[in-house]
Amino acid sequence: MKKIKKRISIRNSLVLILCFILIIGVSFMISCKKKEVAPTAQVPDLQAKVDELQRELAGKDSEINQLKEETARIQRSLPSAYEVQPGDNHWQIGYDYLTTKRGVSPEETGRMLTNAYLLDPLLVGFKVWNFMDEGQYGSFVLQGSAKVCPGSLIRVDTKKIAEEKLKLENEIAKLKEEIEKQSMEFTAKIEELEKEREELKSQIDSFNQEAANLQGQNTDLDARLNSVYYLAGTKKNLKANGKIKGTFLGLSGMKIKDVSFGDFQGRIDLRETDAIELSAEDFNLSAIKKVGLLPKHMKKDIDYRVEIAGDGQSASVILRNKDKFLLARIVLYVK
Repeated sequence: MKKIKKRISIRNSLVLILCFILIIGVSFMISCKKKEVAPTAQVPDLQAKVDELQRELAGKDSEINQLKEETARIQRSLPSAYEVQPGDNHWQIGYDYLTTKRGVSPEETGRMLTNAYLLDPLLVGFKVWNFMDEGQYGSFVLQGSAKVCPGSLIRVDTKKIAEEKLKLENEIAKLKEEIEKQSMEFTAKIEELEKEREELKSQIDSFNQEAANLQGQNTDLDARLNSVYYLAGTKKNLKANGKIKGTFLGLSGMKIKDVSFGDFQGRIDLRETDAIELSAEDFNLSAIKKVGLLPKHMKKDIDYRVEIAGDGQSASVILRNKDKFLLARIVLYVK
């Protein structure tokens, strides 16, 4: 009985294993079927994209052909290239082309070349194409048989220009620094000179003032050297102050008594006038009746004369002999 049960158990296990294998096989076959069906569904979409790309490619081919035709047309319309020879320059090549081949006047050629881009320097072997369209001149340069292309030459030239520019900028900066230094030195020197100038100006002003003072003193001294000095007063006051005194001879015996140089406040410049003017009002007199002059060696009506006017309100002492009165000290007394 035990053996029978054991066989049934083994059989059941085999059945289960077979069922499991069948399930796995069926699943695998279904998966493969799905994979085979999927590409078939995508074929129409891929074909549509291929057709679209072929149409775009055909359009591009058409555009390329048009460009090739346009390029060929332009090349056919261009003149033959000029190969650069030793000593050539772009301006002269353009000038010869415009004046000789296109019949443009020299004046108009110069204007057109001024507005055109010209490459210099040109290397021997470069090929230069010139063309003119609707009054406008154009030119381009290709390498030709030269060892370097124009672009390389331009880059080299640009590099040289940049180096020269940098060199010039450094020189300019150095010059600016030197100029600023010299400017500071000049400013300091100018300030020093301004200070010296102010000092000199002050000295000159001082000298001028001294000169003016000396001139004034000289003028005053010159005037004094050509003057006569006088003391004027009433006879009564002069006698009371001890400046004059009378003698036993009376008026004719009057003489100077006690006077000093400071008493002679009156002065006239004999170069300008010869008259000493007297006023009765200055002496608190109602009228001047008589004028006397001391010292007595000055002779009346010879060396001087007296003129009384205006009913005695004024009197003039006219000095006739100026040489005798020069630097003299005289006393004039009135009554």
